[in-house]
This record gives sequence, C-alpha cells and structure tokens, in this order.
Amino acid sequence: MARGFRSSFLTEDIYTNLRNAKDITEFKLVLEDTDYFPYISNEPPNIPVSLLRAKLKRKLADEFEYLQAQAVGDLAEFLRLVSCKYMIDNVVNVIEGIKNKIEPDILLANIDPLGYFPEIKNMKIVDADDYGTLYSTVLIDTPVGPYFMKFLEDVIGEGNQNISMHEIQALFKDLKPETIRTSLKKMWLEDFFAFCEKNLSDVSQDFMLDLLNFEADFKTIQIIYNSIGNKDFASAANRSATRKRLCPALGYLYPDCEKELNKCSNIEELREAVKGISNYHELLKEAPDPSKREEFGPQTKSLDDMMYEEELKKYSLAFEEQAQYGVFYAYLKLKEQEIRNIVWLAEMNTRKLPKNNAGWKKYLVPFRF
Repeated sequence: MARGFRSSFLTEDIYTNLRNAKDITEFKLVLEDTDYFPYISNEPPNIPVSLLRAKLKRKLADEFEYLQAQAVGDLAEFLRLVSCKYMIDNVVNVIEGIKNKIEPDILLANIDPLGYFPEIKNMKIVDADDYGTLYSTVLIDTPVGPYFMKFLEDVIGEGNQNISMHEIQALFKDLKPETIRTSLKKMWLEDFFAFCEKNLSDVSQDFMLDLLNFEADFKTIQIIYNSIGNKDFASAANRSATRKRLCPALGYLYPDCEKELNKCSNIEELREAVKGISNYHELLKEAPDPSKREEFGPQTKSLDDMMYEEELKKYSLAFEEQAQYGVFYAYLKLKEQEIRNIVWLAEMNTRKLPKNNAGWKKYLVPFRF
C-alpha cells in the first residue's frame, strides 16, 4: 500500500516548474497538476504560504490515518508509536505557546495533524508551568502520558516522591520547552527502538534498527554540535551531565564514544570523537564551526542540511526492500521532506528573490540518489 504512494512524489520536472513560476498564483497552478490538487484547488490563487503548508500537512495526515485504519497487530502498534513523536511536538508547542500568552485557539489551529489527539484541546485550561496538573488531568491516559510521567520523575529525582505540586511547578518554571522536547523524544526513540527489536520480523528489524541507530547518532551529534559555544554549557560538569541526559542511549556511537562525545568543547574535538565512523567524520569535516555562527550566511550549508541529505538516502532505500515495515516510516519521512521543499520554494517565490539566488537550490528531492 505504502509502495503505491511512491508514484505520488513530485518529479524533477515538477520541481523545475515550481522554481520557474513567476508568482505564487502560477506556483499554485503547478501544484494543482499533482496529487495535492484536492487540498488546494478551492483556496485563493495567491494562497498564503502558511495556509499552503497546512493543506500539504493535512493531506499527509489523511494518508497516514488511512494506513493506520488498515493496520492490525504489530503494524498497528508500529504506526501508533510513529505518531507519538508528532504528539510530543504538539504538546511542547502548546506549552510554549501558553507560556508566551498566545491564544489557545490559535495554538490548536496550528498543531500538526499527524500528532493530533483529542485530549490536546484540554491543555488550554492548564497553566503553562503547572506540569503536574497537566499530566494528571490531560496527558495521563494519552499515548504520550508514559513519556511525560518518566520525564517528571527524572526531573523531580529519586528520593523526592513526597514533593509538593508547588515545588514541582518551581522546578519547571525556568525549564526551556526545547529541553522538554528533546528529553521526551529521547524516551520515545528508545521506546520505539525496543519495540522494533522485540516485535518486528528479521527483515523489518534489520532495516528499522539500522535506521533508528542512524537517527540516534545524528540526534546525539546535533545536541553536542548545537551546545558548542552555548553559554548554558560553559562548565565541563554541566556540559557532560546535560548531554548525557539528552542524548539517546542507543546508536552506533553508543556507548563506545559516549564519554568522549560528552567532553567535546569545540568542533575539532567532536570530529575526533566520531572519527571511527567514516561517514560521520566526513560530514563533520564539511560542517561549519558552531562557535562562529555570526559567520553563517544564506549560502552556508548547515549541519542540519547535510544530515537531511544523508537521511534522505536511507529513507529512499526503504522502497527497494521487500516486505518490511520500514517503508511506512520512510514514506512519512520522505513526504515531510517534500513538504519542506514545497514550502521553501513557495517562500522563495513570495520573497521575489532572483533566480540565481543560491536558495533556489536548497531542497532535497526524494529518490534522487
């Protein structure tokens, strides 16, 4: 079923036509010749990019929900676990929005449909810093409830089981939403890996464990890379402890490289720490120095750009394998990249940037590799 969706991906010719569109009206007309037609045909010719993004994501969510409706047994649980990642993003985004005094209705209108769950509507009645109540009244019975509970326990710490709700709020008051997101996704990734390791067939297991190990390594590298030059990681003790708490306890770098990675204070030490895995080392050789972000420009190829490209190769290969669950996961990931591509080109179009601007080439086409 998911393999049948492969024909819906945009071709190189479509991307060329999107790049050459003279305005957003012509851009939309190009998309109307694709499978996106039913989702955008009734929208205005000069469709806002934010609305275009929402419609593209709605189409992907509808396709994913269709897959879930047909799934049974281990595949149903596999897809449920996949959706938890997007639920985590939605929960954290709503928390962040409430903290920033954004109207709840606006927050709910902008959640990712891939991670929708009915209880999320009740989050608007909970104070942004009241994590204990948020868990006990809203999240406890949701798919992300177990991750949130473990997160609460980790932050409160063992031996503090009698801590008051007021003290819990105080602990969380200055906690950055991005730290919450990274911590919850670490737990999710480890949980998803354990499920794949225990429940999938040999063929599905081989592909998914390799993919998740790869993703875990990239997540670890990103966390360490982004912490270089960050004042919040100034002390060696704090740097090591925080990284250990946020980096997944799996991957090809774990546990052999964990100690060296957690000690890294500059890009050269990070490159040295991963030298045992050649493709990671080569990738970091090309990555810009994160301690010199002021030198980054529009044409700078970021570490994230490089990682997306490597991941895209992995996901594309999933469609070459027969009878394995990885194709469902890869389809979702590749479609997300396609949506990023379309939105990026739409933004370039609306900004009226010249066609020789390097930004017109900053997109990655699935199955090109």
